[in-house]
Amino acid sequence: MMPPLDIWSTSPLSDLSTWEIALLSVLAFGVSYVSGMVGMALGVVRLPLLIAFGISIPVAAGVNLAVSVVTAITSGWEHWRSDRIAFRVVVLIGVPSFVGAFAGSLASDSIRVWVLLGLVTLVLLWSGLVALARSLRIRQGEEARDETVIVPLPSPRRLSLEIAVGFFIGVLGGAVGLVLGTVRMPALVNVLKLHPAIAIGTNTIIGLLVGASGFVGKLINGDIDILLIALLGITGMVGSYLGARRTGQMNTNNLRLAIGIVLLVVAPFMGVRAAIEFPN
Repeated sequence: MMPPLDIWSTSPLSDLSTWEIALLSVLAFGVSYVSGMVGMALGVVRLPLLIAFGISIPVAAGVNLAVSVVTAITSGWEHWRSDRIAFRVVVLIGVPSFVGAFAGSLASDSIRVWVLLGLVTLVLLWSGLVALARSLRIRQGEEARDETVIVPLPSPRRLSLEIAVGFFIGVLGGAVGLVLGTVRMPALVNVLKLHPAIAIGTNTIIGLLVGASGFVGKLINGDIDILLIALLGITGMVGSYLGARRTGQMNTNNLRLAIGIVLLVVAPFMGVRAAIEFPN
């Protein structure tokens, strides 16, 4: 067992000042709070933050996945307690996503990743604008009739649609190396027509499963840092839990508005990633 002093000296945290560690903790809390509230892991936001603090990309990626998993556990627990998870959708999208991610990862060498990331950016921008426009268009009187939380009944056509959506997003995510919870969210709301609160809880659990599988690979490769995971995991778990509680306090229109804003904020991060990959 490595002595505590050695663990600290080999951790990227040892290179940061006290105020930088405090700032990183606050930012991690904020990202996780929003993540828990809207049901998106937001790893695409957390990762560049870690890199900006001088943490190497492999370790930052491993820590990012670990934090995404532990924060999804606490927020997922709250969503489960509040009955905001459609487990049928979790299975029918989650399983094809695993299969699709494997297929996408195999085909990634023959696909121009920057083109896919560019398409993801456009999808996020469009979905965010649609969500904002709809939330701003709905009046309070209409919103009152939209408060019932409904999970559409399964039919052969709907089951096929859920499987197809899961597989497609899995292929896309596997090809570009991302979990793509931000893409899955508009698909759950706009394609599968889930109530925003149900979509948030469901997307959280799917992200948890996908993120956990990715973290196993990072763990095997040793691309992790225990102290960083502990620091950001604890602050993130508190933030995500409080964010998930906030979900239950918001009406449908405000949830849709929050989802739209987050999608528009995340889109530029995807755009930057696409620019970095160009012309590969």
